[in-house]
Amino acid sequence: MWMIAGIVLASTVVAPVPDVAGQGLVMAVQALKDAGYERIKSTDVSGRGRIVVVRRDWKVCRQQPGAGAVRADTRRQTQVELSVVKVGENCPTRVEAPVRPGFMPALSGKSVRVARQSLPGRTTIRITDATGQNRLVFWDTAWRVCTQTPAAGQPLTGGPVLLRTVKYGEACPAR
Repeated sequence: MWMIAGIVLASTVVAPVPDVAGQGLVMAVQALKDAGYERIKSTDVSGRGRIVVVRRDWKVCRQQPGAGAVRADTRRQTQVELSVVKVGENCPTRVEAPVRPGFMPALSGKSVRVARQSLPGRTTIRITDATGQNRLVFWDTAWRVCTQTPAAGQPLTGGPVLLRTVKYGEACPAR
């Protein structure tokens, strides 16, 4: 710090963002807090759209901003976003490309919750049990999309979107 005419000026001190990728969420959050970062957001990137409640059950796949340097005077304002999955699950190998407005996103393998959140609010969605058992899709993070109509990348024309789904742990039936 410097003092000029009785005014204290902060120097440009660099405070590195810790590298927390691969750590358990509890330890990652603590490391970030110890480094002075207070705004920390955790998001499930498994495609299931689950809410992170018990931190000890999650691990960090990626972080934004990445490990490196951020000015010390912005640490309190900097939000660190942690992409997480449940302990025992594999981190996704690729980051999804943003969806162009007016076009169908790729929903196969994602939970019904994520599928609903990925579509415009006024979209009519028909969700069916792909096994043919006509089970009710009630708990939207427990079901994943097997197939979709229209296909990914096709224009959304206002017609209904059809999602054929199965419970997680079940195989999608051959069409």
